[in-house]
Amino acid sequence: MGKKYLFSEDSDGRSREVKVDPKHLDRQTRDERAAGRRPTVLDEDERIRYGLIAQQLKGNTSK
Repeated sequence: MGKKYLFSEDSDGRSREVKVDPKHLDRQTRDERAAGRRPTVLDEDERIRYGLIAQQLKGNTSK
């Protein structure tokens, strides 16, 4: 099992990375939802893939 990353987006669209406790990941995501935020859990490969997509989109919109 690889490393997991938890990102939390608030109602204004700002996101932040939350330190993950692997043993309590389900509870962490429930707590984020209860606080009105949208949690997203990614593994290492997904994080790299989404990061590359974000870079491509950023590069395409600045031209």
